[in-house]
Amino acid sequence: MGIFILVSVGFVLMFSARWAFSYFGLSCFEQVVFHTKVPLEGTNTDFIGNWIRKCVIKGIICGAIITIPVGLIFEHIPYIIIGVIVFAVCIIYGLFKAGIVGFCINLFRTTKLYENYYVDGKQVSITFPEKKRNLIVLYVESMETTYTSKENGGNYPSDLIPEVSALAKEHLNFSHNEKLGGARCIAGTGWTTGGLVAHGAGVPLCIPLFALPFTEKSPFLPGAYCLGDVLAQEGYEQELLFGSDAVFGGRKFFYDKHGAFRIFDLDEARRQGKIPDDYREFWGFEDEKLFAIAKEEITRLSKGDKPFHFMMLTVDTHHPHGYVDRNCETEYPEQLSNIIRGNSKKIGAFVDWLKEQPFYEDTTILIAGDHLSMAEEYISHTYEKGYERTIFNTFINAVAKTERTKNRTFTTLDMYPTILSAMGVKMEGDRLGLGVNLFSERKTLAEEIGLKRLDKELRKQSKYMKKYILKMKKDK
Repeated sequence: MGIFILVSVGFVLMFSARWAFSYFGLSCFEQVVFHTKVPLEGTNTDFIGNWIRKCVIKGIICGAIITIPVGLIFEHIPYIIIGVIVFAVCIIYGLFKAGIVGFCINLFRTTKLYENYYVDGKQVSITFPEKKRNLIVLYVESMETTYTSKENGGNYPSDLIPEVSALAKEHLNFSHNEKLGGARCIAGTGWTTGGLVAHGAGVPLCIPLFALPFTEKSPFLPGAYCLGDVLAQEGYEQELLFGSDAVFGGRKFFYDKHGAFRIFDLDEARRQGKIPDDYREFWGFEDEKLFAIAKEEITRLSKGDKPFHFMMLTVDTHHPHGYVDRNCETEYPEQLSNIIRGNSKKIGAFVDWLKEQPFYEDTTILIAGDHLSMAEEYISHTYEKGYERTIFNTFINAVAKTERTKNRTFTTLDMYPTILSAMGVKMEGDRLGLGVNLFSERKTLAEEIGLKRLDKELRKQSKYMKKYILKMKKDK
């Protein structure tokens, strides 16, 4: 019985490592480490049943299949040895599959990347135009250029996002190729909080193993000077809209610390009577309600006497299967493709509404994915294996101009200074955080030192980050 349990546990752990990358689309083990530092309140719990079916039950079955007949066949070998060997093989496989081995090796490697390239926004001149522009940032959950047609540069036979593609063509899209394209995903930026922080602070969330958790009492990147800090310093009224619990993933703590945002999330929607107290769909409330609330809040902000910065994050296209709302049509064989199609319609209608508002001409708008899709099964079964996936972006009403929008190698770290530049803001050196202003003539870090090297260096230990950005009391 003991050997059966040992072997079954080994298989459960091995299947769990594979399942985590399949279900959650883990980009790196650093993602797991980060989530041990933040609250997971408000998470969608559907994954528990999926894990039990695909890992626990499957592991127990494999344990029974291995231990019973193997014990009979290899009678001359002590039963305990067989169990230990199977358990060890499962654990070793799991460690490599989950990236734990590489993570442990990087615990003993150091980088000078921050010393050489990091720019503290507090230490450089940042100059706003005389008439400050409003900023609206629409983060679309897992939005990739992959979803547009092959003709446009994507990888679906037809265009799943024609409204969004049309906006990118009409306005400005930074691309990695000659067609519609986007940003590369690198270490520490491949999940929601990591993607939002990369866009807003120009740093990845490759958090040291012994860093303190991020809580109300323990500041989130206390030494970073972020987009929210810059705009708060300039007198902007700032608001952030989530269709889920803002505490999840530590998002609330980041925006509380950097810009004192007014946060409108699931709890706030309940408090204001936008939804019933017991209402919960998917992660909180669906995008149909999110866009309706966004219009109300933007209208309110636009009537104030301050420039405003409004951010929102959609949720319907969240992995692994998305949320099918009442208006979702069945045009394609994959459920998530249908949801993506419906989401594009909502975005197009939202932008059409913005264009009709009196503040539109004075407002710079960014529509961007927060990261690549983590729906690994959907991606691997629907799109070509060799296709280079990138994170979508389009700037509307950008003040800055450039001819260097195509064939760029850049990451979401570069969005921090680029967003400011799109608003007509000038910054000394055209660099903030680890990001480079894409409207400038400067090469991005990915272009200067290479994308692979940049990713490799970000995974190593940085004394600068620990001391000046995380402000760890002791370098561990």
